[in-house]
Amino acid sequence: MGDGGKGSGPRPFSVSQDQFASNWDAIFGKKKTQQAAKQYTCWCYNCNQDRIDESGHFPYTMTRMILCPDCGNKRCPHSTDHNLACTGSNDPGQPGSRY
Repeated sequence: MGDGGKGSGPRPFSVSQDQFASNWDAIFGKKKTQQAAKQYTCWCYNCNQDRIDESGHFPYTMTRMILCPDCGNKRCPHSTDHNLACTGSNDPGQPGSRY
């Protein structure tokens, strides 16, 4: 019975590992790491919109629901920007809110 042409050794590389890594970064971009990222102390959406989550793969704001710390509503303008006042409302379309 044949082995299907599978060998125990890896196939030879057509490019060096350094060239492969360089090409990968050129196509997909370098992965941001938390070590290289600035320290985030604010909880609001505007201060965290460029932050990458702990896995290093997704935007932080895509993996977390950003809520107002005062009223707990996601549509409160205070959850979008810490400089805006808390309205205590979860109504859509509030001035300053991203919803």
